[in-house]
Amino acid sequence: MLDRVLVIFIITGGLGLLWLAWQYYKVRTIKTVQPVEVITDKPNLLYFKGEYCLACEFQQTPIIEAISAKLGDSIIVKKYDVSTHPELASRYKVLTLPTTIIVNELGQITHVNYGVARQEKLETQLFSR
Repeated sequence: MLDRVLVIFIITGGLGLLWLAWQYYKVRTIKTVQPVEVITDKPNLLYFKGEYCLACEFQQTPIIEAISAKLGDSIIVKKYDVSTHPELASRYKVLTLPTTIIVNELGQITHVNYGVARQEKLETQLFSR
């Protein structure tokens, strides 16, 4: 019985360390990426997708369209297909699809979301300081 508890503790600790390492990597990545274009005036939502990505098509794209319709001219939404913009995806360090990147009014990357991001989360990120 004690052996099982010890194994569970070791596995849980290892997973916790992996999660912390991933969070550290994401923060470091955000700090090293410089936006390609000068983006000012409004928050920007950069959406990286692929035509072969089902999660992009059926989950993330409807969320992006809903945000765009809801917030209108208060934000700028840019959609990029990684097949046609591989250099841009590489520059922004896109690791998975879909990826959404929030760039604030000052042109600084504030958030990177790997995988499907909920609408509420993206809206909060767009207007957080």
